[in-house]
Amino acid sequence: MRKAGVVLVLVLGLAATIQAQTSADLGAKYRQTISYELRSGVVMTPRYAPDGQVCEMVVEKRAQNEMGIVFGFSFSDKERQEVVDQVISPHERGKDDTDRLNTTIDGGFITSDYTYDNVQIRVQGVTRPNPNPALVITITWRKRNCADASAGQALPR
Repeated sequence: MRKAGVVLVLVLGLAATIQAQTSADLGAKYRQTISYELRSGVVMTPRYAPDGQVCEMVVEKRAQNEMGIVFGFSFSDKERQEVVDQVISPHERGKDDTDRLNTTIDGGFITSDYTYDNVQIRVQGVTRPNPNPALVITITWRKRNCADASAGQALPR
């Protein structure tokens, strides 16, 4: 009888800890973000200025898709340019003011910055174990400050 009581307590305790997570459960625990699928496996997550305009976009390939986990998920130069053109046209970017020496390598990381009148485009990747120079593309509007998600205030740039 005593064993049955112990087993019952263990089963009930386990059942109490294994519960489904609902949208409300996750929302109470984490800040919700919205991402947009630009094309299959490529997502863009925007941030907004206090006036509601986009101030930053982070574009990346998903490491997991319907085919499974994709290793080596960097953008080719052509894909990178197509995605950037898709979310912000050359006209919207303004004049290209990019320095000739716009790429830095720090340890195993590589960063290229492209500066325009209206935006800065940062392309970040890795150099090891295999070079993947375009893993994440961040487009930041130079004249818009993003709202701080926790305080609802503009962040200085």
